Amino acid sequence: MELIDLHTHVYPDKIADATVRYLAAAGGTSPEGGTGTLDDLEKVAERAGVTVAVNLPVATRPEQAASINRFAKEINRRGGRVMSFGAIHPRTAEPERELEELARDGFKGIKLHPDYQGCYADDPGVIRVVREAKRLGLHTVFHGGVDIAFPNDVHATPRRLARLLSSLGEGDGRVIVAHIGGYRLWDEVEEMLVGGDACFDLSYGIRDLPKEQLYRIISRHGAEKIVFGSDYPWRDPADVDRALSELPLTEEQFALIRSGNARRLLGLTYAE
Repeated sequence: MELIDLHTHVYPDKIADATVRYLAAAGGTSPEGGTGTLDDLEKVAERAGVTVAVNLPVATRPEQAASINRFAKEINRRGGRVMSFGAIHPRTAEPERELEELARDGFKGIKLHPDYQGCYADDPGVIRVVREAKRLGLHTVFHGGVDIAFPNDVHATPRRLARLLSSLGEGDGRVIVAHIGGYRLWDEVEEMLVGGDACFDLSYGIRDLPKEQLYRIISRHGAEKIVFGSDYPWRDPADVDRALSELPLTEEQFALIRSGNARRLLGLTYAE
């Protein structure tokens, strides 16, 4: 069965090792999935049976976005198994202009990480960016819940994400919340987000969430709004797929989560 990984991270070769080491130290963790380079992700993806892996870059400062997006465009020009979303910071001076440029360059979406970007998920600047991205047909992937490097001030709680989604009006699945809607805040996810418009990805948290609660979230939210994600290099997509396979889902639900939903969201055809 085909597998599309909608949540990975890669870095330019010259900074990948230092970046992964820094993030690992900040979070008190270690990368289980790989080294964080593009070539390594290609190999990991092939080994796990991943046909498409989506890189999600984060600009921690507005001025970083330009160089990050140059690297992202290089990834997309190269082809292969890895494609990249674009980066934008919510405090950029002209978000509409930057988002229009990303759309013209063929990007399918953007990644926002409120903890790293020093904002809250329901801040006016964030809402402005997400609303414009939606208008342009771009997806927005949010980090959701606790970030292990910033555990004391959670910037993207399910409650704040619910306010954001409410401000956008009727949704169309263009907001994707990582880590099953909110890492380590899954009771609040069930209360505030399950049954709503946002999609959830399975990245990083699938091993930490009790199987019973994970199955309940998927069943109540709808398998058609769940996408596969690993959070490479922090997790190996093969390990996440094994954890997914342990759930009592139907073959149709597995197919939607492993690839069908991602193909629909990304506009991919089976000829690619």
